[in-house]
Amino acid sequence: MKEPALDLPLAEWIVLALLAERPGHGFAIATLTAEGAEIGEFWYISRPMVYRSITRLVERGLITPVGAEESDRGPQRMIYAATRSAKTTVGRWLSEPVTELFDVRAELTCKLLLLHRRGTSPARLVERQRVVVDEIEESLRAKEDAAGDHIARASYAMRLEHVRAARRFLDAVDTDSPRPAVKTG
Repeated sequence: MKEPALDLPLAEWIVLALLAERPGHGFAIATLTAEGAEIGEFWYISRPMVYRSITRLVERGLITPVGAEESDRGPQRMIYAATRSAKTTVGRWLSEPVTELFDVRAELTCKLLLLHRRGTSPARLVERQRVVVDEIEESLRAKEDAAGDHIARASYAMRLEHVRAARRFLDAVDTDSPRPAVKTG
């Protein structure tokens, strides 16, 4: 029986995925998700949100404290690691295409960045995402054809432009280059 998917906000998925790569503390995660940083360039997560996400992930039993690190800039920093089952769940989440067009910009992009950090080819995810985009397009075309007024047809035409943009994005993803893996702990 397939385990039900976790219902986490994107910020919590990102924090969990980063801790699934290797144990770390909130400040290190916040550095990666800061505005203009590696992840934050595409999905900014404020430092308070990183710490809230860590608290929620601990409460859900997805991460656990594994030690502390001295800091010259304040109190000790608690080190967290993803549980074994959380690592499996993250791997599954990273392989699942998004089902809504508006999730391509944020969630799919973040999944691709996280796969890149792991040194994992995005080819499987990209191909699975193409299937979903094709299904979305087919549904929108049927609705556009059945639309009774010009406003509805224009709305579907705009959404079909989003489909084309999603396809161009998927076409631009390099699925062949070797990826630098982040050392996992």
